[in-house]
Amino acid sequence: MEARFFTDVGQFREQNEDAGGIYTNQTGQILLVICDGMGGHAAGEVASQFVNDSLRDRFEQENYIEYEQAEDWLKANLADINRQLYNESMSNDLYKGMGTTCVCVLIYEKDIVVANIGDSRAYLVNNREMMQLTNDHTFVNHLVSIGEITKEEAFTHPQKNIITKVMGTDKRVKADVFYYQTKYYDYLLLNSDGLTDYLHEDDVQKLIMTNDGTIEDIGFSLIDSTIEIEGKDNISFILCPFEGGKI
Repeated sequence: MEARFFTDVGQFREQNEDAGGIYTNQTGQILLVICDGMGGHAAGEVASQFVNDSLRDRFEQENYIEYEQAEDWLKANLADINRQLYNESMSNDLYKGMGTTCVCVLIYEKDIVVANIGDSRAYLVNNREMMQLTNDHTFVNHLVSIGEITKEEAFTHPQKNIITKVMGTDKRVKADVFYYQTKYYDYLLLNSDGLTDYLHEDDVQKLIMTNDGTIEDIGFSLIDSTIEIEGKDNISFILCPFEGGKI
């Protein structure tokens, strides 16, 4: 498996408030992380980097995390990191109100365990579908879930950037955790909203599945396509090919 992390500041932002990476623990297990920060000054960048680095440091010290223990490990560590981030925001005026989304995935042989807080997403992708694995913690997604608007209407909704749960703004936060099998899919994609707020899911799927180049070629084509349609946010994602996917 040759997962790759991509990030770009985009055309309209002065700094990149996204963070992420691909990490291994003492037994070679893999954890994928994407965080998308928010807040005044450099606070968004501080929040996303803090959560990313904290997860990385904790994971790299671990031995093998059993599949049955994955949910507890993810929830407990995200909750503890959130408390630390919240305390930092309360003790430093420059960082008041800072927060970050987080989506992370523990990878097993034919299974994954996904945790998310906020609106950064995870997908499984093949020629048939691009299946979203996470639920956005947003006002607009709530409207979709109760049938007030469609998913297509949510894509252009003027309030689509209102996030209802992030890390750092409340002392307690609980991650959503999901379990999926990967054997029928070619790719796992984790991304900040700077990708899917501007590129439709169908277009992302097509760019991934029809590109004949390497994983780097696919990633750069996603960034270039987002910039071409004047995406106004940082763009960050991890693309992870499974058996049969390109490397």
